[in-house]
Amino acid sequence: MPLPLPLLTSPAMSRNRVLLRRWAGLIWPHRWAMIPAVISMLVLSASEGAIAYMVQPILDKIFIEQNREMFLSLPLLVLVVFLVRGAASFTNAYIMGAVGMRIARKLQCDLYNHCLRFEMAYFLSSSAGSFISRISNDPIIIKDSTASVMVGMIREGMTLIVLVGVLFYRDPVLALVALLGFPLSAMLIYRLGKKIRSKSHRAQELLELIVSHLEETFSGIRIVKSFCMESHERAQFRLLTKRVLRNHLDILVINSLSKPSIEMISGFVICGVILYGGGSVIEGKTTTGNFFSFLTAMMMAYDPIKALTNLNNALQRGLAAVDRVFTTLDRQPAILDTPESVPLPGLQRELAFNEVSFSYGDGLPNVLERITLRGRAGEQIALVGRSGSGKSTLANLLPRFFEVTEGAITLDGRDIRSATLASLRDQISVVTQEVILFNDTVKNNITYGRSEYTQERLEAVAEAANALEFIRQLPQGFDTPIGDRGVRLSGGQRQRLSIARSLLKNAPILILDEATSSLDTESERAVQEALERLMAGRTTLIIAHRLSTIRNADRIVVLKDARIVEEGNHETLLALNGEYARLHALHFQEEETPPATEEEPTATPALGR
Repeated sequence: MPLPLPLLTSPAMSRNRVLLRRWAGLIWPHRWAMIPAVISMLVLSASEGAIAYMVQPILDKIFIEQNREMFLSLPLLVLVVFLVRGAASFTNAYIMGAVGMRIARKLQCDLYNHCLRFEMAYFLSSSAGSFISRISNDPIIIKDSTASVMVGMIREGMTLIVLVGVLFYRDPVLALVALLGFPLSAMLIYRLGKKIRSKSHRAQELLELIVSHLEETFSGIRIVKSFCMESHERAQFRLLTKRVLRNHLDILVINSLSKPSIEMISGFVICGVILYGGGSVIEGKTTTGNFFSFLTAMMMAYDPIKALTNLNNALQRGLAAVDRVFTTLDRQPAILDTPESVPLPGLQRELAFNEVSFSYGDGLPNVLERITLRGRAGEQIALVGRSGSGKSTLANLLPRFFEVTEGAITLDGRDIRSATLASLRDQISVVTQEVILFNDTVKNNITYGRSEYTQERLEAVAEAANALEFIRQLPQGFDTPIGDRGVRLSGGQRQRLSIARSLLKNAPILILDEATSSLDTESERAVQEALERLMAGRTTLIIAHRLSTIRNADRIVVLKDARIVEEGNHETLLALNGEYARLHALHFQEEETPPATEEEPTATPALGR
């Protein structure tokens, strides 16, 4: 009865074929470099057959017939064969290793470039450890599998073919007896490979959890220590590593079963061959040398089968990594340029939110509801409201960190969705409460990849940001490394570097998101002075921080329950005695006391966090 067609074309088999084709696509660009490696593999395979073949003349001509000419020439021939094998093995290993490393590097770059294009919502829904693991570990697994599988499959496969040829040349009937164990071995390889594939996929997922835990622990080490949670984090890490250990032990069991299982099969086959072939020798139907040549070739033939079992396990690990890598590469960013996207010219007249609504996902409530807001070029607009009112979300829609659910945002009447992302974001600078600095020098953090600056310009923006004085006091000035996330600087110093970076960018639109809320009084004054210089002449969205900035804003927009409920200047909104007045009464004393001296200004808390 024929096998049903659906079983022949199962989804798992189809998926494997797709993954193998894509894996082959990674190797194809290196096909010319691999030609010497393939030739080397063929030489190695041929040498295996030559070794098995030479057993017969060595036994019959040297040890039985005691032929002196053969005694002198055959050992030299064996030496030549092994020298050739050594050269071929080196060529093969080096070329395939180099190809594997180039493939890994390309995949890491492709993954990194692709992940940078993902929208903010994707990063918020995934851990940093997941990205780190997928970019750093999966390509390495593919590299290792490429080198071992490509080399091994070709070499062991060709070796098996050559040795089977020797078997049939020596004794066709005995060869059929010897091959009885091959189908059973193939079935065993297939079954073990499926289990390895599943366990390997799980191993890579667990590795992501390990990397995520490490990243979160060390980036939040201050909180861990301040809450005395070292023992808690140790317990969590032990639990994760225990799960990894169990999974790896399962893989180890499967790998460890592979070789003895094949050896048991080969043991039964060898037993049968000895009984049949030994009888032929006793009856004089074949020579001792011919039988031992056959037996050597047969035993050598089971070595490639055992090797193919391990190679299939490596192949399954590689396929699991290929699957994960291409799953990431196949995911298209939700926010990206279209063929119709055009560069956006600089803001000249008006920034507008037109009936804008936004939700963070299907089925979730809107965090912004039908927001309509217009701002003139150069106008300073303060956004205030209680926590969760939508202030930061509204600002994040402007550079398209998130996409509006309904409505549109326009610059000079042009929908920002019709503009290229680069041209849009090039017009916007963002200064936030959580300053993002890199483990690099002061200069490189201010310039951040920009080359169009002079030392004079660099010092000018540092001075405008009230940062030049402390920079000059650093051991190496602008060339001083500041550590991971600027850990070697104070909060105020980090914030001033962030402002200097925005000044150098010189974008016409500025977003200030709680930029001074976590600073002490002295640092707040220095940063506030720098911010005032930064805001000059720029269209600015100010998300509720220092009162003096809000009071000096051209307009204050009050949000409540995802909507704009009030709009006006400070005095007008206080006179309304509405939401703004309640926020003001909640966060500030009724009488605003001016600073006693310039050196010790009175701190004013944030309005509407």
